[in-house]
Amino acid sequence: MLIPAAISLILSAVFLNLSLLFPGTVSFPGGFEPVKVGRVMGVSASAAGDVLIEQNENFNKAIVRVVADAKALPLPALPQLPSLDLPLVRLPENQEKAAEADKTGYDLPAENGVILDCQNNSLYFAKRSDRQWPIASITKLFTAYTFLDDNPGWETSLTIEARDKRDGGKIYLFAGDIVKVKDLFYFSLVGSDNTATAALVRSTGLSEAEFVQKMNLKIKELGLVNTRLVDAVGLKDGNISTAREVAEFACLALARPEISRASLTKKYEFTTQPGRIKSITSTNELLASFPQGGVNILGGKTGFINLAGYCFVGQFANQAGEVIVTVILGADSDSGRFALTKKLVELYYGRQQ
Repeated sequence: MLIPAAISLILSAVFLNLSLLFPGTVSFPGGFEPVKVGRVMGVSASAAGDVLIEQNENFNKAIVRVVADAKALPLPALPQLPSLDLPLVRLPENQEKAAEADKTGYDLPAENGVILDCQNNSLYFAKRSDRQWPIASITKLFTAYTFLDDNPGWETSLTIEARDKRDGGKIYLFAGDIVKVKDLFYFSLVGSDNTATAALVRSTGLSEAEFVQKMNLKIKELGLVNTRLVDAVGLKDGNISTAREVAEFACLALARPEISRASLTKKYEFTTQPGRIKSITSTNELLASFPQGGVNILGGKTGFINLAGYCFVGQFANQAGEVIVTVILGADSDSGRFALTKKLVELYYGRQQ
């Protein structure tokens, strides 16, 4: 074996130096006769591969060189353990930023939810705030926010095409309808119209895949590490976020007046160029409930698909200017998400009473 040979070489060098220090007391096996060249010896390799003793090299350095050469020798392949088919688990960064907050003792009967104080970006209440969850049509807030970068003009006309059609919910727009970009924007946010949202994306000149890529890039730039989108409408289960990140994003999105105005519109109506009247009612039932108790609603967005359950994000403010965002993800009914939102609003603004 090569490694034992290296050890033998080291021992021989030790014996050599001992013989120089104490002549006649040390003998070398195999009839080896060293050449006396000094009290300090070194080791080097000859052209033939033999190991020679050479002058003027520190003995300790020689030992280190031999050990290093031995370590560099290739080792035989070891049997590998069978790999385990388990995903790597990584804690979301947001969990490391702040602990779950619950200053209320309230047991929220929904899968996930938060109250976010927009003034200091802190959670007043949280239930599974960092668990990823499908967000359904809350996706349309992200779509509207991204669209504003590539708006071709509110008065620009677009003809609805067959490829714009999306299933899910009532169909309001059909192939051949000529509508303005503003109408598509409002239909998307007021009534959560899927076909209008697809056409709105197309009006930017980007394909949906390109638009979604841009959405995810913007999400990354905003530091939302647990949010991923795979379509711009919100029909796919792969559109995921967390209650915390939905709330953080809503603080930004609803600060845009274009988005806020649309999300506060109870009913939107327009006439297509061929003369057809189109009308849509808001999916946000809380628009009929506020102002209430000195608290006003500043905007919001609903979402529902089977896997997500009933979802809602809303922004509110009291007369003192305290702004919060509430998020409900995974309520068990349409009316339930709004009742739970009211409860969260009461918990926050009633905390000092």
